[in-house]
Amino acid sequence: MGINYKNQKPIEFSWNSLTMPSCTTCNDEFSDLEGRIKPIIRALLNREGVSVKNYILLMDWMDKVRVGLWLNYHVLQGNPMGINPNFHIKDRVGRKDRYLAVHAIETDEPGLNAFGVESFVFHNAPVCFGLKINSIFLVNISADFVFSERAGFPFPTRREYVSEGEFAGTHRLADFEMKKNVEHPVLHPKMHKASIELVQPILQVDARIGASMGTQETMKNFLGVDSDVDSYLAPRTYPPHFQPQGVLLRQFQNQTVSLPDLEQVIEFDAVTGDESQPIGELVAQVYEYQNMIFESIAPEGVSVNDEPWKGVLNFNSAVAEEYRKRAGK
Repeated sequence: MGINYKNQKPIEFSWNSLTMPSCTTCNDEFSDLEGRIKPIIRALLNREGVSVKNYILLMDWMDKVRVGLWLNYHVLQGNPMGINPNFHIKDRVGRKDRYLAVHAIETDEPGLNAFGVESFVFHNAPVCFGLKINSIFLVNISADFVFSERAGFPFPTRREYVSEGEFAGTHRLADFEMKKNVEHPVLHPKMHKASIELVQPILQVDARIGASMGTQETMKNFLGVDSDVDSYLAPRTYPPHFQPQGVLLRQFQNQTVSLPDLEQVIEFDAVTGDESQPIGELVAQVYEYQNMIFESIAPEGVSVNDEPWKGVLNFNSAVAEEYRKRAGK
């Protein structure tokens, strides 16, 4: 799972001890989430249906795992690019647009393996990773407004890097627009077909207002929303409709459907014949989509064709190609 770039030694750690000393509060806060996730994972391993509300819970857990691994790898890899993390796990759970794919894979090999978490792209922007749990492979993508445009939600047309001040290291987002229609596929271009593909657009609170998530009394507190209650957005978020999380969108091969009922059970879609891909090909896509998302959210003034970013992206492409060769593709 990568090397420490300071001492050149392979990284080794136990999943059971995957906690950050400085994040004890976060670990305690999300300990209950771990217990609630276990029956959901068990259902997926048995190829059973899972409710919409439990898939949202699973997406929360994947947010937690993704950011937790990102923080851990800053320590385990010796922080080779000098990144100064400016947020914690709780700042990213359910706060950014996100995607979840569930791939049913044929394997007799048990185990828990994360993919993409050692890459320099992930080190700079933890936007995408893969997680194999026995016979399922989960892909998680999350970033600022990465799906909002195609999901019909407000999205920024300008991104600027903030180099100093209170918000140093973040992006300044401006000139919001909203198309008010869902474009299929929301994740574009599509990944290989999965048994389950879910996208959730998420409104973001205007940091200048300082309102915390869950306390808004008006939708005007959200970036890109001009009215107290937007007649398009309100029914496309889960009640109470001042909440930021949009209704889940299930992406099929030929259509995207809305899932407003939290109790609705989502069943596995069949993946057969040429649609079925080996694990190596699925892993290769993780590294490719890291590049794709990283390029799509790069702020003005940051050229991905210049070093160090060009080399970082090329390395990911080489890793993807290696996994593809192993898969015989």
